[in-house]
Amino acid sequence: MARSSGPPGSGGPVERYDTDVDFGSAEYGQRWQDLYRELRERCPVAHSPHHGGFWVVSSGAAVAAVAGDDATYSSDHDPEGARGGFRGVGVPFSSGTRSIPQEVDPPEFHRYRRVLAPRFSRTACEVWRPWLADLATALLDERIGTGRIDFVGDLGFPLPACFVVAWLGLPAQDWRELTHPFHTLVSAAPGSAEHRAAGRLLEDVLALLREVVADRRRAPRGDLISHLTRRGTGLSDDEVVSICQLLFFGGADSTTALLGRSLEWLGRHPDERRRLREEPELTDRATDEFLRYFSPIHFNARTVTRETELGGRRLRAGDRVLISWAAANHDPATVENPERLVVDRAPNRHLAFGVGIHRCLGAHFARLMFETMLSAVLERMPAYEVDLAGATDYPSVGQVNGFAALPATFAPGPRVGTGLEAVLASPPAVPPGPDGTPSRPGPGPAA
Repeated sequence: MARSSGPPGSGGPVERYDTDVDFGSAEYGQRWQDLYRELRERCPVAHSPHHGGFWVVSSGAAVAAVAGDDATYSSDHDPEGARGGFRGVGVPFSSGTRSIPQEVDPPEFHRYRRVLAPRFSRTACEVWRPWLADLATALLDERIGTGRIDFVGDLGFPLPACFVVAWLGLPAQDWRELTHPFHTLVSAAPGSAEHRAAGRLLEDVLALLREVVADRRRAPRGDLISHLTRRGTGLSDDEVVSICQLLFFGGADSTTALLGRSLEWLGRHPDERRRLREEPELTDRATDEFLRYFSPIHFNARTVTRETELGGRRLRAGDRVLISWAAANHDPATVENPERLVVDRAPNRHLAFGVGIHRCLGAHFARLMFETMLSAVLERMPAYEVDLAGATDYPSVGQVNGFAALPATFAPGPRVGTGLEAVLASPPAVPPGPDGTPSRPGPGPAA
């Protein structure tokens, strides 16, 4: 690391920098906790030369300040320059289409939020609880007699993936084909043949979504796509497809990552695992602590809209700012003993879901899916042993802090559910929308 010799933002380029760690690299994945600790102690608003240069915000107070000031720190993604050329929430910057609503600023943002909020409420979430419990049972039944499981490939990814597909109103039985490109773009190394192939498959899924959106405009049902296309929302087909794409990316892998990290930790702490099984009332607190400690999504970015000062550093309009939820969640100024995982920690005001108007809209669903899977594993595989030699990390924890594979062994047991096909064929009834759409989601055009 090197200190800047002059004040950044003084009019010329920043020739020296505060950290030379690439936040998308394996080095970051191996030492992110140490890196953030060093930055908080020396320069909680630091400069990095990578990916075109950006500021790294690592203190809890500064992260909250940036995330709560949408006028100064924009989320907008405008690669064509129609609204100021701001560069979205990704580091590195993506030149693709805008991700709605996470890359939208007020007042436009509030229009999308009003449309989405009813289907993301706690009440809407509870409709899916019994089905998700049945789904977890069915997925574990597929492995329970073998004594072996990959907690990622056999449970952690399939359950949220099946949910997102069914929630949107697509055939849940086609979850593998529909979610494969999204999962692979996160879990495969950028530039690899697998990653490139997933990019091509993604276009096929987006084309299917456009067909489904058009179908729901003609014949609405009770699914989420019908809700988004109903009369009065004012959403275009492209906007609906963008929202669906975000749900595919955000709805599955982040919950997958949280489950993998949590089960791996519990595998190394059998007393805590036994405690959670014997005291299920602690699950809610434990979920918050796993979210805080592991922070499945480590960071997002913003673009500075006007000259400002942050943490004693002068930032210019157009500068990129990386706000690290992971760093904020490990800041000793806001969390006591942050490097210690305490399953019953309370209070626990973590920022794993973000803060401000862009706080994760799907937080209720993420918690429900995670707690459903965790409880099912603790009940049916209480003494599992993780095969650490076979565990594989994602290539970059900056995007998703999880495992690509997490194999484990356990004592075999009996099947107890009705079967995976039966569960996938029977998604729950969904309350009708304001325009009186039917209440049960049904399959769209074949994938």
